Amino acid sequence: MIQLGISAFYHDSAACLVIDGRVVAAAEEERFTGIKHDESFPINAINWILKSQRLNLNSIDQICWYENPKIKRKRVLKTFNKHFFTTLPLRLKYLWNYKNQDPEYILKKVGYKGEIKYTDHHLSHAAFSYYTSPYKDAAVVTIDGVGEFETATISRVINNKVEKVISVDFPNSLGMLYSTITAYLGFKPNEGEYKVMGLAPYGDPTKYTEKLGSLISHTSNKFFINQKPFTWEYSDKEMFNKYLCYTLGILPRLPNEPITQVHKDLAASLQKVYEVEFQRLLNTAKNFTKSPNLCLGGGCAYNGVANVLAYKFFDSVHIPYAPSDAGSSIGACLYNYKGERKVNNSPYLGPEYKDTEVFNAIQKYDNIRAFRLADDLLIKKTAEILSKQNIVGWFQGKMEFGARALGNRSILAAPQNPHMREKLNHVIKKREGFRPFAPSVIEEKASQYFDIKENVPYMNIVCKAKTKKFPSATHIDGSARVQTVSKKQNEKYYLLLKEVSRYTGSPVLLNTSFNLKDQTITLSPDDAIKRFLDSKINFLVINNYLIQKK
Repeated sequence: MIQLGISAFYHDSAACLVIDGRVVAAAEEERFTGIKHDESFPINAINWILKSQRLNLNSIDQICWYENPKIKRKRVLKTFNKHFFTTLPLRLKYLWNYKNQDPEYILKKVGYKGEIKYTDHHLSHAAFSYYTSPYKDAAVVTIDGVGEFETATISRVINNKVEKVISVDFPNSLGMLYSTITAYLGFKPNEGEYKVMGLAPYGDPTKYTEKLGSLISHTSNKFFINQKPFTWEYSDKEMFNKYLCYTLGILPRLPNEPITQVHKDLAASLQKVYEVEFQRLLNTAKNFTKSPNLCLGGGCAYNGVANVLAYKFFDSVHIPYAPSDAGSSIGACLYNYKGERKVNNSPYLGPEYKDTEVFNAIQKYDNIRAFRLADDLLIKKTAEILSKQNIVGWFQGKMEFGARALGNRSILAAPQNPHMREKLNHVIKKREGFRPFAPSVIEEKASQYFDIKENVPYMNIVCKAKTKKFPSATHIDGSARVQTVSKKQNEKYYLLLKEVSRYTGSPVLLNTSFNLKDQTITLSPDDAIKRFLDSKINFLVINNYLIQKK
């Protein structure tokens, strides 16, 4: 069976291809359009997938949509009716755009005539998390902004089938609460949550915890959020009102205003409140399922600081490489597949480029020098360059699927230099100085340097560093969002890390995504060269080509 999975029209639109239960290709639309978190129908991702696999739409047996648009429409209209006069402009806008976001209409328009399967949003999240895990039985916890109605669910696996047992419904949403305070702090919702997590360790979590916590109430298995300070039910422009200002006792920060201690304290308090509620859900999941294993899904599963707390309740934790809506395109396919699943757990599912394509891209530029080296010499030379405090753009093989650069579309540097983090933030990435970077380490040495419970190949758990040897890849509180690298999953990157240890004494590199300010992760060799030339990156490696500026 050939399945095409699609997520679209909220954020992180994506498409994937699953053949006989095996994920063979996946990509996010933003990589092709250059629009961060592109929510449009992923036509470019679909076209690339079909072309790369030498297929067309007539080859597809089943298209799996990551949510049920009919149920979602009920929730939207219910909300409009609840706030009838306030939402009248939104109602008209929604009804006007509805047809253009109707999957059946769109797919018919592009020429697809086959079967369409709709899967509940949270089941798509949960299925992606569970079916990419190594477990036979597991508790599955999914937390995000909102699906159709649900904002948090607990599922258990029965006869290899994911089944929901507890649901929390909109407008009670931890994801929306986190995004609202993100906006209150002057960052962009659905994008700036990473900044809030990075800012939190600089603050005092006791300052606003009580005030934020007072907005949340509980029954035995669910939480409820007081909606008086929030406008996410009836506004598409603002997420909060003046009552939130009264509750917190501080004014919202404008995007161009300085970040003060007050903002750091609010970020820390928000993270603390989220962690408290997260642990409530984990405890409930443990009590309901009795499983030693946990799978996490939904956009909130990117909160690596909170995720480590899962080990207080479960022996083993699995978080997939793309737990947000992008990954739900895969989850929808896996949920609807009836045969034996042969899941590819590699995140490297996107476009790759032949040496001839790289050579042709290099030939367009007369201000660079390029040398093609054999594998062993390339790795040795790159490791030597990194050991001399140079910054390297590293472009290899298939592009990663998901929000993290995992060693194929990365900017690399030696983490031992305490000034490297500041250099990368201010000179290369041109972003806020408080934002941390992640260390990559070969998996057999990871526990020597970091307090990890299991291998963490997708950077989804933050743990404590056991050493102060990597100041540029650890945060102010001594934590690190670690990526463990295995030879089986990414041989070239693994060998580079091993070679680096010959020069620095440690098989560890600082790893950040290959992009510049407000850009998506690099897609093609041409994109990589342009960004190399537009930045102060010292060297660029694409496949086996070592490139430097003239």
